[in-house]
Amino acid sequence: MISRRRVLGRYWLAIILVASCAHALRAQEPPQPRVTIGFIDIEDDPRHEPIRAYERMILKTREHPFVGAKVAIDEAQALSRALKIDFALERLTVKSEAALVPAVTQARESRGIQFFVVDASAEAFRPLVEAVREHDVLLFNATAPDDWLRRELCSREIVHTLPSLAMTMDGLVQHLVSRKWRDILVLQGPAAADAAMTKAFDASVKKFGARIVAKRDFKPGTDPREREKNNPLLLTALNRDYDVIFIADDAFDFARQLPYQTQRARPVVGAIDLEPVAWHWTWERHGAPQLNSRFQRASNGRRMDSQDWASWIAVKMVVQAALRTGSADFAKQREFILGGNGFDGYKGLAVSVRPWDQQLRQAVFLATPNAVIASAPIDGFLHRTNTLDTLGDDEQETPCKLKR
Repeated sequence: MISRRRVLGRYWLAIILVASCAHALRAQEPPQPRVTIGFIDIEDDPRHEPIRAYERMILKTREHPFVGAKVAIDEAQALSRALKIDFALERLTVKSEAALVPAVTQARESRGIQFFVVDASAEAFRPLVEAVREHDVLLFNATAPDDWLRRELCSREIVHTLPSLAMTMDGLVQHLVSRKWRDILVLQGPAAADAAMTKAFDASVKKFGARIVAKRDFKPGTDPREREKNNPLLLTALNRDYDVIFIADDAFDFARQLPYQTQRARPVVGAIDLEPVAWHWTWERHGAPQLNSRFQRASNGRRMDSQDWASWIAVKMVVQAALRTGSADFAKQREFILGGNGFDGYKGLAVSVRPWDQQLRQAVFLATPNAVIASAPIDGFLHRTNTLDTLGDDEQETPCKLKR
């Protein structure tokens, strides 16, 4: 009779042989394809510096939106095993805007990165577009709302995930018109960003049939010789009545002092009180609480904002394109992203890329500091094909004609 020890020895030998064969087979399998997404930003970018009233007083914090992209790539890991595609996010932080092009070029040539989420000003996209043209690269604009970037630069290499100024102002004016607040006093600050915001607001007012009863420039400060430009009571004293005050103030220092100091008891919108945004931390529908919670954990308690959301959805679109096509091939993924397919942005209506300017059509939230008051497009504002196209440049309204 075979001894018990010999039987056990043969049993363990068989297990070792099976395990060795399995390991050898796995070693022969090709590695899983990998989709790497680059997130490129600029060290000490002034657009992300806190807005201060004095050195000790921070009015607003403005963070780099990398965490939004990181949350999306973490969500993708659950799909990676089922898809047999690996997803990775690589942060590329450069010293200046001039270093963006070399960084993107090197990442494309040496590491094969073809998707980039770009955290940079609108002007930075001019050289970037030239550098990647004729190459298999897609740039996601997550932080520049400038309308000229969609209209004049008009590039096939860019998908704009952040809403344009035209979109946010359209959403705001739709809400005002729906409330029958049609007569508007406009206050404009001295910054170029204030002029751009006012220009977009003017266009939205004309588009939806509201009226600007007066437009006044303000000048921050306390100089008594310029009190007609820096005193809220004097600035808002008009012979003609108005329903609401719109203020464009990128610096925020004057806007913060405007509510409750106006000549008439009127709501203030634009740079303060009621703002049009891509995302807000108080949004409570369509999976938003779970996304906000994941973001807060990943950012050590920071609240998710519009640029964070724009970075998150950019990465999610790449991941979903791989899922829906079952491929890590860039051409197939790009075709899916730009092909009018819907993505769940946790805003209710599915987001998708407009074929004429590659702006991501999406809802715009009208939010106070602590609540979302409404979501545009507002009920009653209709479109022949997609109500989201009531926000921003419709196909016949823009000089950009990328439609394939």
